[in-house]
Amino acid sequence: MHRLFFTIHLFVGAITVVTGLFLCSSQMVFAEEPEVGPGGSKVPVEVLNSGETDKDYYEQKQEAWSETIVSTASYMDSFFDNERYVTTSNRTYLRMRVSPIINRHGLSFSTYFDLRLLLPNSEKWLLNFGGDPDEESRYGSSPLQDQEAKNSGDDGSNTYLGLNTFLKRTRTRNVTLGGGVKLSNGIVPYGTLKWVELWEFKTWDLRAMQRLRYYTNTGPEFKSQLDADFPIAHKWYLRGSGSVLFKTDDPTNYYDLDGQLYQYLTSRKAIKYQIRGGYLSEPNRSTYLSTMNYEVQYKQQWRDWFTTNFTPYVEQHETRDWKLDPGFRIDFNVIIGHTDEYEFKSAYQQKQETLEIKNREDRDKALQKAHEHFMKRQTEQKEAERKAKEAEQN
Repeated sequence: MHRLFFTIHLFVGAITVVTGLFLCSSQMVFAEEPEVGPGGSKVPVEVLNSGETDKDYYEQKQEAWSETIVSTASYMDSFFDNERYVTTSNRTYLRMRVSPIINRHGLSFSTYFDLRLLLPNSEKWLLNFGGDPDEESRYGSSPLQDQEAKNSGDDGSNTYLGLNTFLKRTRTRNVTLGGGVKLSNGIVPYGTLKWVELWEFKTWDLRAMQRLRYYTNTGPEFKSQLDADFPIAHKWYLRGSGSVLFKTDDPTNYYDLDGQLYQYLTSRKAIKYQIRGGYLSEPNRSTYLSTMNYEVQYKQQWRDWFTTNFTPYVEQHETRDWKLDPGFRIDFNVIIGHTDEYEFKSAYQQKQETLEIKNREDRDKALQKAHEHFMKRQTEQKEAERKAKEAEQN
């Protein structure tokens, strides 16, 4: 059974690599063809926005309360893990989550708390308190995620207090430098450098994340992640992800392969279908498949500040002879702080907008380069004329 799962994952990984290479080559070969957006004809706006309701009295009161707490705050709670596009927001907000979980171990509860405060008169300095400032909290659905959860706010013994600064923050690049202390059975200082880069192609996007972190009690660790996003319709898009985690205090290396399919229903409802394989590489054993996780997550935004996730899932572990272990999780998410009005954008629309922005940026760069070249030629011509006159006078 283990060999079967391992073979399937190698086959899926090979298909992903070949597909990526094919798309890259297609991007180069057909760069001169007329641009055709993925997904075919547009979905009518009234269909995308079905199920919407106007803001009621309670929502208006919450907005007034939030503006009183942080008058300059602006944060949008996007669906699922859209924080991969802008991994660190320079906005003030307080996010809380309570999650009852039912699985083979019985009923348990997971909590998460994350406060981020943009310092006054600053757009680059952010104070964070609570969960891991660089990673969304995880549930430990693979060995790599288990290791991340040990350092996150999911563990009651771990709380972060630190300060981050933005070295670079553009649409396609995000570089942050931070540090502080982790309260984990004592005070543990840490430092983090994180770099996220986005490459935009005609019909898909590629994003890489590199994170280097140092804990004074365990030493340095390094995480690398690569995401490929493919809009396949106006209300669907596919994401393939691979990540690796190395820790100097742990001889085991951790690897994840993810496949995720997103379906947008309305501007306040969406579904995510996910399959994840967790791999381990140990000193006395080469890389092998350790866990499998399958889940379907339905998310609904009831208010601008309140959302729920309903997630049935199935796990398989090598240590349990790949038996099916079903479970169910509910997330109650609350965000306090000014929330922007949520505007639905399908995968197709989002891709078209980013392509337009990229084309404008490329055009502006070309114009700037041409202008600089023209001014340089003008300067050289004037200098040549000046030298010619001096020669005639002499």
